[in-house]
Amino acid sequence: MSLVDDLVPHMRHVLCAERDLRDLGLLWQMIEATSAIACPDEAEAVLPMLTRTRARFASLQSRLVRQLGSESLAALDDELSSSAQCTIDILVRNLYERTADVGFLATDAVLRAFCAAAARGPADPAAVLRRLGEYRAKYSVYDDVVLLAPDGRVLLRLEEGSATSLVAEPLVADALAGRGFVERFGPSALAAGGADVLLYAHRIDGEGGRCVGVLVLRFRLADEMRRVFDSVLQTGRHVALVLLDAQDRVIASADEAHIPLGARLQAAAAGEVGLTAFGGREYLSVTRAGAGFQGYPGPGWRAHAMVSLLSAFSGRDDGPADAALAPDTAELARLRAELDAINADLRRVVWNGRLAAGAQQQASARLKALLGQVQEAGRRTRDRVDEAIGELQRSALGRLRHQAQDMARLAADIMDRSLYERANDCRWWALSPVLERVLAAPPAAAAEAELGAVLAHVNSLYTVYTRLVAFRVDGTVCALSHEDEGEPLVGSRVEAGLLNTTLALADSQRYAVTPFAGSALSGGVPTYVYSAAVRDGQRRVVGGVAAVFDAARELQAMLRDVLGERAGIAAFVDAEGRVLASTDAELAAGSTLPAALAPGLAEYRGSTWAVSAVRADGYREFKRGDGYDNRVRALVALRLGESERRATCLQDIAVQALPPAQRDATCSYALFTTGAGRFGLPVAAVVEARPRDGLVRARLGTPHALGLTEVPAGNGAIVIPVLCARSLFGVAYPPRAADGVLLVLTLPGRNGRPLVGLWVDEVLSVVDSGTEHLRPVPEGLRSHSPLLAGLLRLQAEADTEVLAQILDANSVWALAAMAGTAPAMTPAGAAATASTPAHAD
Repeated sequence: MSLVDDLVPHMRHVLCAERDLRDLGLLWQMIEATSAIACPDEAEAVLPMLTRTRARFASLQSRLVRQLGSESLAALDDELSSSAQCTIDILVRNLYERTADVGFLATDAVLRAFCAAAARGPADPAAVLRRLGEYRAKYSVYDDVVLLAPDGRVLLRLEEGSATSLVAEPLVADALAGRGFVERFGPSALAAGGADVLLYAHRIDGEGGRCVGVLVLRFRLADEMRRVFDSVLQTGRHVALVLLDAQDRVIASADEAHIPLGARLQAAAAGEVGLTAFGGREYLSVTRAGAGFQGYPGPGWRAHAMVSLLSAFSGRDDGPADAALAPDTAELARLRAELDAINADLRRVVWNGRLAAGAQQQASARLKALLGQVQEAGRRTRDRVDEAIGELQRSALGRLRHQAQDMARLAADIMDRSLYERANDCRWWALSPVLERVLAAPPAAAAEAELGAVLAHVNSLYTVYTRLVAFRVDGTVCALSHEDEGEPLVGSRVEAGLLNTTLALADSQRYAVTPFAGSALSGGVPTYVYSAAVRDGQRRVVGGVAAVFDAARELQAMLRDVLGERAGIAAFVDAEGRVLASTDAELAAGSTLPAALAPGLAEYRGSTWAVSAVRADGYREFKRGDGYDNRVRALVALRLGESERRATCLQDIAVQALPPAQRDATCSYALFTTGAGRFGLPVAAVVEARPRDGLVRARLGTPHALGLTEVPAGNGAIVIPVLCARSLFGVAYPPRAADGVLLVLTLPGRNGRPLVGLWVDEVLSVVDSGTEHLRPVPEGLRSHSPLLAGLLRLQAEADTEVLAQILDANSVWALAAMAGTAPAMTPAGAAATASTPAHAD
């Protein structure tokens, strides 16, 4: 058995559908058995159809139940996978920034000088402590910064602690042996009680490349994971979300009372949903590894999302789904086509049976009763299968809408986390002694060249910026990381808005951001420019440093990473609806978001989309406690694809004759549909309704002719011309895929001999109507519709009256006779089977 088969007993809605469909199968068996016993002669022509219909519905039932189970499991898989993947991807992106931080801070001149001085003897730590305090205040993801001597002794530490040496920890040896960052998670003397902590280390080199110390940053992992879990867990279902190390040990948990730290879990295999056990209970779980970022693979951890099997399939309401908008997967399309085919065959056989009942007056009562039971069973089966298919559509649509919501939330979170780092960077760089020294002194070419080299080096490490710019208090650009071709920026002035907001910053914790627009510093490309004030030793502002964010590249990369290979659109949009970045070429930066792409279900470019928009409302103190808000939304639109619009069809609306004034003054009519109209012919003019195969295309001299077909006649067969009702009645739009029935017509006095075929959309009903309900054709309508013999009043659902247009059989035959003598049939085996025609050839 497959996993779906094992889980179906836990899916209440699937069990309910299975029970209903099984009961309907028993109903078909009962009708079949009763017919064979009570009226075998009358049911002789109907019994084979009953057997075939029961078998086809049984096959459809098993496929439906399995598809309902598969869709339920897929929806749960999406939910768990999204939670796990978002958790690990957000964390890996965050930790990537930490690898850059520790490497850059290890080159800080103040820290290098302190470590070099400490190697010669006692050094004053006060200034360095203040500097590291400034760093932690800006990069609030760290709770401790430690400087070590090459022998592992603690030279300086922000947090008070008893640790005096880390020489025994592998972290120190690894940092001393390498030239890059070292990432280590595990017990450490830097944590109370030697608890597990996440540390980043880098050697500090002095003059001549000689190692003078080791820098260690302690990451606030528990605090960060709480924020990630809170961001990701937006569902009402109780999903347990944890972080696992390589040994499947829990190192972070969204609910430690449920799954404590240190517990070992059974990881799900292959990144897909699987049945696992923990604490004596069964869970459905998904385990996801990070995708990596910018070549950084992460620490090798995985996110694990799990939900109890007891509550895994408790209903999540996906809301109503318009069948015209809901997506049709390949399997759904096959199920729908099979249902349509069964219903069409059932309607045709019942319709033919009612025709036959009119010819067998003695047996008509029993046969009509049997056909009524068959028709009612068919209606109930169709309605329940339709309901099940609708449930599948709602689930498929709900999955896409939840995916769009999750992706938009992830994009907003990624953007805020990235821009948080940008606000931190400019404030930290403003504390650079080189910047302070150059900007506080009179202009000097050599000093400004030195500063330009420093900015270029920093920009080479932090490639998310187009350029870094240093400017004096009068706004003059004195150095930058690189120039573009064209007018040089050095010596020019920064824009007044950027200058004034930067100089007005109250302290080193403040930063400024320009509106999203182009400027000379960005080469005219719309972006954000982050800036901070540079102060001298007396805290006087001597200039500023600006970081020009490479929005065109970075925002696009964020959106592409979130959207992946899915068919859709991802964009960042401001409060005025202006597009900042988009994965769609037609929604270029600076354009206005089309009104059609509003959250919800949208019709856009001839397709249906599931659209979600999530406001980027900040990360940590960024945009939450610093007074800044760029009022940006992340928008994701997933294309649902083209789906057939399935409005209620006329054949799905039952009609019956109005009560006759006199029972002996009635006439029987065979009703059918074409386009949006109901039509009918006297029963005496109709031989039978046949399937839509067997038509041979031929031009017969009239624009309404489709071709020829061979039909039974007596003990042999005869070839008759076929007319297209859609052409006759001026129906210009195409039919549905399931439409198409051939009515074989005759004339009174021809002994039921087939004379002409009429291709219609679908048969409807056979009714016995009082003659008083047939109205004459209005004169204005008769001139436009010469085939009409009258308008028949009928009763539809909800006691409403409708009209059917009754055709004159002689007029139809006269039109067919215009085709002349029928040509010879195409040789056997060469005849083409016709698809449903949209118009006459």
